[in-house]
Amino acid sequence: MLERSAPDRREVGRDGVAATRVIPVEGMHCAACASKVEAAARAVRGVRGVSVSFATRKMRIDLDGTDADFTSITRNVGRSVARAGFHLDLSRDPLARAARERAEQRGLRLRVVLGAALSLPLVTIAMSHGSIAALDGPAMAWVQLCLACPVFFWCGWPIHRAAWARAKAFSSDMNTLVTLGTSVAFVSSLWALMTEYVFEHALDHGLDHASGHALTFEAAAVIIVFVLVGRLLEARATARAGDALRALSALTVARVRVIRADGEREIEADIEADIEADCVEPGMRVRVRPGERVPVDGVVVAGESEVDESMLTGEPIPRVRRVGDRVVAGTMNTMGALEVVASCGAGETVLARVLAMVDEAQATKAGIARTADRVAAVFVPCVLVIAACAWTAWMVFASADIREARALQALVGVLVVACPCALGLATPVAVMVASGRAARMGVLFRRAAAFELLADVRRVVLDKTGTLTMGNPQVSRAIPADGGDGRRLLALAAAAETPSEHPVARGIVACADARAIVRASCDGFEAIAGRGVRARVDGVRVEAGNLAWMRACGVLVSASADDAQAIDTRATTVLVAADGVFIGSIELEDTLRADARAAVDALRALGIEVLIASGDAAAAVDGVARALEIDGARARGGLDPAEKSAFLTSLAGEPGGTAFVGDGINDAPALAAARPGIAMSRGTDVAKSSADILLVTEDLLRIPQAIALSRRTLAVIRQNLAWAFGYNIVLIPLAAGAAWPWTGWMLPPIAASAAMAISSVSVVANSLRLDGRFTRAASARPGNAYPPAASRAS
Repeated sequence: MLERSAPDRREVGRDGVAATRVIPVEGMHCAACASKVEAAARAVRGVRGVSVSFATRKMRIDLDGTDADFTSITRNVGRSVARAGFHLDLSRDPLARAARERAEQRGLRLRVVLGAALSLPLVTIAMSHGSIAALDGPAMAWVQLCLACPVFFWCGWPIHRAAWARAKAFSSDMNTLVTLGTSVAFVSSLWALMTEYVFEHALDHGLDHASGHALTFEAAAVIIVFVLVGRLLEARATARAGDALRALSALTVARVRVIRADGEREIEADIEADIEADCVEPGMRVRVRPGERVPVDGVVVAGESEVDESMLTGEPIPRVRRVGDRVVAGTMNTMGALEVVASCGAGETVLARVLAMVDEAQATKAGIARTADRVAAVFVPCVLVIAACAWTAWMVFASADIREARALQALVGVLVVACPCALGLATPVAVMVASGRAARMGVLFRRAAAFELLADVRRVVLDKTGTLTMGNPQVSRAIPADGGDGRRLLALAAAAETPSEHPVARGIVACADARAIVRASCDGFEAIAGRGVRARVDGVRVEAGNLAWMRACGVLVSASADDAQAIDTRATTVLVAADGVFIGSIELEDTLRADARAAVDALRALGIEVLIASGDAAAAVDGVARALEIDGARARGGLDPAEKSAFLTSLAGEPGGTAFVGDGINDAPALAAARPGIAMSRGTDVAKSSADILLVTEDLLRIPQAIALSRRTLAVIRQNLAWAFGYNIVLIPLAAGAAWPWTGWMLPPIAASAAMAISSVSVVANSLRLDGRFTRAASARPGNAYPPAASRAS
């Protein structure tokens, strides 16, 4: 199954609506190309930010403006990039793009096969030094020319064409170096062959062993073949690096079996209509047969089955799903038939968002890549200067019998051995592999820089409710004030809390529904993060929240409730007031997550300090800290959202980075302040949009696993950069002849081209190790229940 084109991700910024698009880029062959594409796109008005990944051949672009401007700005970006010699695929047609890629791969393989078939006899003839009797004298040179021409002109055509396109745009890249190097070798050999008819014995002198091979047809041909082989291997290895994303894409369903379309004409219940998955709209009713993947996110309205959700949770045991349960797209229906009402369109499913986030992360750059980008931007011009200097030095300082041959060898060798590709692939391929690996683990990185931030983490600050605890508080008792009506207390509180996404609010609403208490509609709803809510229910002004919220609203709370709020750490207490009069309190209880202790131990094993920052009462947070053996001095309670954010900021002065893990609206400022912020999957949309990393599963052990993976990723990136820089620093001088005065040896052009091809492939191969070396950081331990905290805020 082909991956779908990710929809525009839009957010409201200070300057209006902004959209983010990920667009395939064609024609890039090295890191210098990516830099030029970035520069061309950034020059367009309306572009807020741009990042181009050479490994994925994609551009992530942030646009400013209104909806009507997006198409115009994107089209202008395409024109600007085209002027730089590249092409943006704006069609958003994955089928057409895949067909083009397959055709390019077939063409590349054909050129490699033909080039190798012609280069092998060419090298044999060139290395024979006239020992082949049938090819003595001029015949040997003419045969070499005939063998080299198809390789140089047809096999090397994609390289020469790309170099010419860059030249027309007054720029250069790796194709420029290869074209110049092979052209010098080919043209100089052709000139030597032609002069045989003008200057007597010129050809014999050119083939004199003492002065080296003036005929270098074999070098031009073999260099092109090695470059093409390197690109073929690099393309295959890079494709393997994207296997994780393709595996996720394979979970999508192309067609959906619709049995009812609410709001439109209804189809008979026993008649099914197959439609494209992209045409699914919220409210449509679809049927999922045993052995099929669930095509949409939605709610089961008929049937019962076991659904394999391992793609989402990592758990291999299928879960029973019956009427009223939610299912997500991409999961496997293993037993009975299900009927599901879609809750969103195909582009808004959990799976679609996961694909979009991984795609965007792979199109961004880590901070460590900036050095490589700066070097790549000036790499090709510097190589051209070095090659010219090497040629000049040989022509000026070498003896007359070797100067021409060695100057030519140095010129070709330097042009060919230089490899900006390894620099360009060092970071993005590692990020590509790691982000795919993380996605399979259930961890989504929004951007490549998050790997760098997480690898540097030395402290993890955890929220309590919904993070360390289950986040499903249940009402244990409702205590009306002064012998009031408990049902009225629950009815008013549930009605006021209905629009809220807070776990405590959901617990109160669920209790009212379970007791068949009718919830009236509310108006003027207002949620104050870390405090509570306010709304008008049937004309009554209702406030519900913690003690600080009651005081802020001018509500006088009875002494007994005040004492309970201050002393009782066994329950989360919500105080309720009607028209400014305190009418009672509601207590809810929660439990510690089963894997909380194992996750804390795994973090400590990685040398990471664990802290708690919560809006709950200090006594309640201390109780959780004791259960997890966390230093009480590093567990902070009673924090409102601003204080949580300030607490994170205060830790910035300590060595290493600080990560924050949370899930609620009141965690959004702290998630934004942390470096990085990690949001739980069941968290609010505000929390998830503020985070750098999203946990798709509820498994806290994914946090130490993600840290371990990030550290390994940064280590691989550093290895790749060390190899890429070291390769060029060592081999360019050797190709120029720096070792000749002491050894009488310099790197031959053919060996230089082979080394250049190997350098890129080795960087990709090293990055692929990330996909197989990661192991689970810790195993889950049996959980223990812990009485939850004593305030409304989490």
